[in-house]
Amino acid sequence: MEVYQGHKISGQIAIGTIYLRREEQERIVPETVSDAEAEVTRYEEAVKKAASDLRALSSKAEQNVGAWNARIFEVHAMMTEDVDYREEVTRTIKSKNLCAEYAVFLTGEHFSKMFSDMEDDYFRARAQDVKDITDRLIRTLRGQTRAEDPDEPHILVVGELTPDDLIRQVRSRILGIVTERGTAYSHASILARSMGIPTLSGISPDPSWNGRKAILDGIRGTLIINPDPSTVKEYLGILSERAEREAKQKSSRTEPAVTKNGKRIPLLANIGDLSELETAKQYGAEGIGLLRTEFLFLNAAQVPSEEEQYAFYRKAVETMGDRPVVIRTIDIGADKPARCIPMPEEDNPALGNRAIRISLSNRELFTAQLRAIFRAGMHGNVSVLYPMITSEWEMKEIAEIEADVKDSLKNDGYTLAPVRRGIMIETPAAAVLSDRLSEYADFFSIGTNDLAQYVLAVDRKNYALERYYNPRHEAIMRLIAATIGNAHKKGIPVSVCGELAADTDVTEQLIALGVDELSVSPSLLTEVRQAIRESNV
Repeated sequence: MEVYQGHKISGQIAIGTIYLRREEQERIVPETVSDAEAEVTRYEEAVKKAASDLRALSSKAEQNVGAWNARIFEVHAMMTEDVDYREEVTRTIKSKNLCAEYAVFLTGEHFSKMFSDMEDDYFRARAQDVKDITDRLIRTLRGQTRAEDPDEPHILVVGELTPDDLIRQVRSRILGIVTERGTAYSHASILARSMGIPTLSGISPDPSWNGRKAILDGIRGTLIINPDPSTVKEYLGILSERAEREAKQKSSRTEPAVTKNGKRIPLLANIGDLSELETAKQYGAEGIGLLRTEFLFLNAAQVPSEEEQYAFYRKAVETMGDRPVVIRTIDIGADKPARCIPMPEEDNPALGNRAIRISLSNRELFTAQLRAIFRAGMHGNVSVLYPMITSEWEMKEIAEIEADVKDSLKNDGYTLAPVRRGIMIETPAAAVLSDRLSEYADFFSIGTNDLAQYVLAVDRKNYALERYYNPRHEAIMRLIAATIGNAHKKGIPVSVCGELAADTDVTEQLIALGVDELSVSPSLLTEVRQAIRESNV
């Protein structure tokens, strides 16, 4: 019996035979062409076919995973047709007389790196989307199709998974998935969770596994090859118990999350685009605790106008009805570059010009976003959340800008509704000064990802330092406790919206510290809700 540790993607268990899909991708070489215009035409035809194929997949996916999950393929079709991506491919073909395949490859590498270098896990996962559409375009240009997997039920082991890999599968045949590469935030991972497929990543496949029996434990993050009879018996018992519990959870998905001692903890969702709204509602989100507005800016050739932003925010607010929607102002910077906002490179982007610093230094940009948010506030329960706050003077300046924006909107004839003001506690300075900052806020939202990075002086992207990055570190828990204490003295609530909010091993501890709300990815709502209900606080 061999046991391998991986990263949990979908917390389910599978028992079955391994099918190891061999990935033998033909090498892409920089071939030159004599007729660049003809090559551009060939590329444009491939774009049309790839987009058409993706939209056909979207229709098929809608039958299997619902309309909103199926939108993943529509998003990929739109990315395939993206003006900036196409312009760069075309420019590369014409300027270097390169074949379309290699021009697509170079463009994909460029855009994928842009996303993978970002700090936020959600946006880093978009690098996989770029890779997926790049691979599809190259296959389309070459006239290649994917080989079919076996008809028998199996645990699929593969280097990397794409959303269409999943939709092409017959659900009854796919028992589980193990990948070498991929993150919990990729669209393929999101789709795997929505389909209830046990999934692990970060395990390098061994060719000798093919055809062998295995247990995929998505709860502990382990893959067991050739399990002994007693281990198989143990897991069959676990599967039986989980089936009974999940049946109960499904029936109570829309019920409030209440601890055994009767403490109610509102459970909200973090989202980055509108396609996740219905998923959040389906999983019983009581609101949107974090709407990342960077999504609008990162791929835009020009800064989105006030009207474009307003339409985006209004859609989110109206979809959620009377449930709260917390809209965070843009958190972009050198680590999350937006092409529409040119910025110089920085030696230390994590400590550089980002988030609220960009907003305060670009009054026109900030004013347009606030106008859009306040206008969206007329359609529902809206709050605005300010990231990367470190000082009182920032909040004073923000308050002055807010006042000017509201005056201008009233002069334009708008009748405004109340919009609550929140401060993101994600810097040590904000946590230490939370007693004073509470004077300027209606609520706090603790971003544990950055808070852990800054408190522990550890770059989260540096895997060589993985043992030093511990969001559960005592120093972080003390700062969370102090922040909650200071907020409650002023009578304002505190939410946690970082990775720690979804860590069910510390759910009870966070509640004991006094956290008022938790906000997590839509797919994790069920697990966290159950952890709250099992808490003795």
